[in-house]
Amino acid sequence: MQRNSISVYIQGIGSVGKNFLTILVDEGKLISERTGMDIVVGGASDRTGSVIFSKPVDPADLLKAKLSGNILSLGREATSREMTENEGGILVDMSSASRDGSRELQMYLSAMKNGMDVVTANKSPLANHWKEIMDNASERTRTVLYEATVAGGVPLFSLLGHSCGPSVVNKFTGIVSLTANFVLKQMREGKTFMDAVAEAQKRGIAETDFRDDTDGLDGARKTVILANALFGKNMTLKDIKTSGVSESTDVNGMDRYRLITEITRSGNEVHAFSGLRDLDEGDYLLSLGEMSLGYEVNTSRNGRLRIHSVSDGPGETAAAVMNDVMLLAREKFQGKC
Repeated sequence: MQRNSISVYIQGIGSVGKNFLTILVDEGKLISERTGMDIVVGGASDRTGSVIFSKPVDPADLLKAKLSGNILSLGREATSREMTENEGGILVDMSSASRDGSRELQMYLSAMKNGMDVVTANKSPLANHWKEIMDNASERTRTVLYEATVAGGVPLFSLLGHSCGPSVVNKFTGIVSLTANFVLKQMREGKTFMDAVAEAQKRGIAETDFRDDTDGLDGARKTVILANALFGKNMTLKDIKTSGVSESTDVNGMDRYRLITEITRSGNEVHAFSGLRDLDEGDYLLSLGEMSLGYEVNTSRNGRLRIHSVSDGPGETAAAVMNDVMLLAREKFQGKC
C-alpha cells in the first residue's frame, strides 16, 4: 500500500537546518507514526543555490551533500521561484534573516499563491510584514506557523494556542533571546565583549554576524511577533525601541540586568518593551541559567504560567520547526488542509 507523504522545500541549511535534517534522519519512523504522513524533502536551498529533486532524497544524503558543500549534485538546479511552485508542499524557511524581511515576504506570498503552506524560523518577515503575510494566508486559506521564531525550542505559541483556549494573555515577560544575555553574563564574569561573543559562537548560539542579537534587534523582532500573535496587534519594528550589549557596555552594577521582552494589556491598549532591564530581586527570570530561555504569562482563565528550558540552541529550535511541520502533516492526513 502506498504511504501518504508530504514534501518540504527547505530554505537555509545552516545550524538549524542541519539539525532539522538530523531529526528527520533519526526520528523519521516516529514522525510518520505520529502524523500518518512521511515527511520527504522535495527541494532545498543554501548559499550555493537551489535544487529540486526528481524523486525524494534521503535526508542523510542531503546532510552529507551539505557538509561537502555540494547540494546541487543531488538534483536539478532550480531558481528560487521554482522552490515556491509546489502545490500541497510546505515551504520551510530556516534561512538567515534579511534586514527588512522583503526577500522572505515575496517568497511566502509566492508560495501561498501556489498552494503551499509556510513554516518559518525566520523572524524578519513576520516582524516587518506581519499583517500582509497573515492577511494573504487568510485570503488563500493557507497556514503560516512560526513556533521557532521566538524562544527557540520552548513551547510557546502552540502551547498557549492549544492549551489556553478560554484565556487571553494579559501580560508576557520573558527572556526570548539567548545571545545577548549570554554575552552580558560572560562580561560580568570578566570577559571582553568580543571574547564573550566568541564563546557564544563556539557554543553554537551566536551567528557569525552577531550584531542583530547583541544590539537587541533580534529581541525586538521577537517582541513584535509576540505582540501580534498573542495580543492581536499589527505592530512592526518601527513601534519598538530597544537596547542591547556592546563593547561600550559598562557591566558594573548590572548583576540583575537582563535583556527581556515585556508586553502588557491595559484596557484596549497594549504596551511592548524590548531591552535591558534591572529586574527585582526574586524575579522568576533571574532564576534562568545562561543557556536558558523562558517566559511567564498572566492569563485571564488559566492563571500564571511559567515555562523555561534548561538549555536551548539550534537543536531545540530545529525541533520546534519540525513540530510545526508535523502539525501541518497531521492536518493534511486528517483532511483539514
